[in-house]
Amino acid sequence: MTAATKIEVAANSSARLFQDMWGIYRKVVDYNYLNHREAYAALREVLRHQRPGFTFLDIACGDASFSAAALAGLPAGRYIGIDLSQPALDDAAANIAALPCPSELRHGNFVEWLSACEASVDVAWIGLSLHHLPFERKLEAMQHLRRLVGPSGTLLVYENTRRTSESRAGWMKRWDRQRKHFSAFSGLEWLLLTTHVHSMDYPETASDWQELGHQAGFARMREHYRSTFDLFRLFSFSA
Repeated sequence: MTAATKIEVAANSSARLFQDMWGIYRKVVDYNYLNHREAYAALREVLRHQRPGFTFLDIACGDASFSAAALAGLPAGRYIGIDLSQPALDDAAANIAALPCPSELRHGNFVEWLSACEASVDVAWIGLSLHHLPFERKLEAMQHLRRLVGPSGTLLVYENTRRTSESRAGWMKRWDRQRKHFSAFSGLEWLLLTTHVHSMDYPETASDWQELGHQAGFARMREHYRSTFDLFRLFSFSA
């Protein structure tokens, strides 16, 4: 399987997770199993320090409900969302309608979109989607993002993160041990979700993320949040 094919498979799998297993996705979010609330609270704290009129790029935005809440009351100047799922974007249109700034939603594969995008943004955000790509493709995406945020912008990622010296298999074992905490999930729902994780997720260590940032042209990386069971971390990258 070529790298391009892997990306397409990962993207299509993500779309199916949203479209065909909407109930699972909603349970993950509603029960805060992946610490979305805390991650977006950390994102909002970063956004509070942005200059008025900042442009916010929401990559793999889904229904944009958390991003809209994070931006509420802040002086954003423009919102741009990109996602592969049209049903998600249909919901996103309603969720961002109250933002007091121009907004636009793009339908498509974010990796392909980033490679062609020429917009300049102040803040780029991607949560729990970049990990679907292998290291080299993550780097390609981050290089495009480095170009878009320019010399003064910021990239923030909330992504699967392995512990130091932990293998992908080791991270997966820690993921599997979370079954008891997903108490609202049926056996089938957990099987569908964890099969997706095992087949599509490629977590990196913190040092890997730092190396990705360095190779992409970012000078600094900062950790803002670590999830309850240390499966996910939120990092910012700046020039």
